[in-house]
Amino acid sequence: MSAVFRVIAIAASGLIVWSTAASRVVEQVRLPIASVVRSATVTQPFGCTAVQIEPFDPFCPSKHVHTGIDLAAPAGTPIYAATGGLVRVGYDQRAAGLFVSVAYADHVRVLYCHLLKASVVTGHSVEAGTLIGEVGSSGLSTGAHLHFEIQVDGRSVDPVLWLASAGPS
Repeated sequence: MSAVFRVIAIAASGLIVWSTAASRVVEQVRLPIASVVRSATVTQPFGCTAVQIEPFDPFCPSKHVHTGIDLAAPAGTPIYAATGGLVRVGYDQRAAGLFVSVAYADHVRVLYCHLLKASVVTGHSVEAGTLIGEVGSSGLSTGAHLHFEIQVDGRSVDPVLWLASAGPS
């Protein structure tokens, strides 16, 4: 009988340890938008837009949505990581141009698009504040700027609000 109680006690303590560890939210440093490209000007905010080159969205009155924010700055201006995570560098000539993607916690992806130069390498980890590239105008772009986008579970969210939020990622 005492062997049964021991097994139950061991299982219960294992369950308590597992549930405590699983319930902890990993802290993520989030820098404010002004730290990503210093002295940049927001030229297009997140959300519904009348700009025809933006993706179609039936829920917007204008039928188009801007999935990030555009930060205009001179070509070559440094870009810093807003969060830490695992880096992927890519190129999409039809839209994003040279881009850096920083993945965090398997469900958050931070995109830095239209770069002139990437200063990081695919597979490396970065911390918030790390130099990741330079402002450019690659891909589908009308001038030097950074298209800055945050996706949570595959859906674009307002970068300004997400970076300012203190809640779980």
